[in-house]
Amino acid sequence: MLAKDRTNLKIEEIRMHKHHEIHRVKPLMPALCRIRQGKKVINWETHSLTVDNNQIILFPCGYEFYIANYPEAGLYLAEMLYYPIDLIEKFQNLYAITDQIRNTTGFCLPQNPELIYCWEQLKTSISRDFSTQIQEHLAMGVLLSLGAHHVNCLLLSDSKQSLISRCYNLMLSEPGTKWTANKVARYLYISVSTLHRRLASEGVSFQSILDDVRLNNALSAIQTTVKPISEIARENGYKCPSRFTERFHNRFKITPRELRKASRE
Repeated sequence: MLAKDRTNLKIEEIRMHKHHEIHRVKPLMPALCRIRQGKKVINWETHSLTVDNNQIILFPCGYEFYIANYPEAGLYLAEMLYYPIDLIEKFQNLYAITDQIRNTTGFCLPQNPELIYCWEQLKTSISRDFSTQIQEHLAMGVLLSLGAHHVNCLLLSDSKQSLISRCYNLMLSEPGTKWTANKVARYLYISVSTLHRRLASEGVSFQSILDDVRLNNALSAIQTTVKPISEIARENGYKCPSRFTERFHNRFKITPRELRKASRE
């Protein structure tokens, strides 16, 4: 059986010293980005936003984003808060939040005192390894602060347990596992033919989901840790570093080494 974490809540810090651009970034779970210093440009579909340290960005699942990060006074600093699908569903059930018409131009809002307070308390609770219940309570507080601006629907609208989301959640638990369609189908208690058929109905293939998980998880690790790139590649199922570099560059239009270099002074 796969090992399960006590909680999947996490806030990751992105610290960069050089301007860089990343293409086709796909959030694997709903996320919020809080800019602390510098600015971020994001493009998706036909929309574009430039965001500074007075704003919060909402990254719903289901989109691919072009991202450019610009340091200010030599530093770009941001924090990413990721929401597991099961926590989003708990929030919906507790507060009777229903899906609303998606506003795909509104993935940004001003920071407010309630949001900042809950964010800082949540960050402390995670760093001090507080109980899952406390962490989830504070994470829901962040979501409630978004509700005041009538934009939480953007974060919640993709929270239904689609087969894509279930595959993401499963593979993220152990991205380096030699995942096959047969293995995933067994864990999800469906036949492999049903897996392929339902993924096709959602517009994706098994291989594209596996690539999404491994490459985006590796992207996050390169940005937020100091692990050697070869180790990150191995942890995400790439035994050959050159093969990993090729796939990473083809996807994001930047090499792992170039991205890691941007994080160094």
